[in-house]
Amino acid sequence: MNDSTIQPDASARARIDYLFELLRQDLCINAAQRNTLRERVDGVINYHAQVGILGKTGSGKSTLCNALFGQDVAPVSDIDACTRQPQEITLALKNGKGISLIDVPGVGENETRDAEYATLYRNLLPKLDLLLWVIKGDDRALSVDLRFFTQIVHPQIMATDLPVIFVINQADKIEPSTEWDWKRCVPGPEQGRNIERKLASISHAFAFPLSRICAVSAGQNYGLIALVENIVRHLPNEKKWGFTRETKEENVSDKAREESEKGVWETIKAALAEIVNDGTEWLAAKLALIAKRFFGEVRF
Repeated sequence: MNDSTIQPDASARARIDYLFELLRQDLCINAAQRNTLRERVDGVINYHAQVGILGKTGSGKSTLCNALFGQDVAPVSDIDACTRQPQEITLALKNGKGISLIDVPGVGENETRDAEYATLYRNLLPKLDLLLWVIKGDDRALSVDLRFFTQIVHPQIMATDLPVIFVINQADKIEPSTEWDWKRCVPGPEQGRNIERKLASISHAFAFPLSRICAVSAGQNYGLIALVENIVRHLPNEKKWGFTRETKEENVSDKAREESEKGVWETIKAALAEIVNDGTEWLAAKLALIAKRFFGEVRF
């Protein structure tokens, strides 16, 4: 393949074809190995991520999803008021791939429902790639969230290594809300300090790393880029691109995109080492040269 045929806006398929041409030329992998590798790469590029959304009514979950993915939610299965099953939402169907958001029912109605939800979560959490826990910025009543997280969710995520990101939404409502700069969509000085205190408070209450807690205002497009960077950083390599692919372009920074590309490349390297059964310095050196050439000319 002629290098000049690859343009910056070329399709993901063209870029992958170019990468395979480089691998064929420099590694001389046979047809069977090439087909096996292509299946692995296709699995990463076309991965359909499952993201769980937890939060009380009014925390802005739908607004957050629309702001992140740039498209109104499209429910594909309605929640039944009696069974209290999760609601699955398909968003941003780019190239027919898409991403599924699972709107998970909360707890606190009564003991019977809580026991029901415990079973629901036990079955659902292992199937998710990411859990976003959305809390309204000015909500101080966290006892139900805390009890649910401690007793039901935390044991499950520890067992499955499920990445969890806490999202403090509607940060513009954190006091003093009159400081919010509506023109630039950023908090004022004291409000900014209170947002930082809110993050620290959530970290302390849930005994969760501060690095996995983000403050955003979905309606004001505040903090979304940092949230996407955080999500991509904590997703496994083979799942980074599937999330980034569907995210609204203006929310994907160069840092997040490079992290996603690195995830694809790390997956390719691991697959190649397994497929050609060679973990030697020779293979590592060859792959380093291919990566330098490939990423210097095109981007996923």
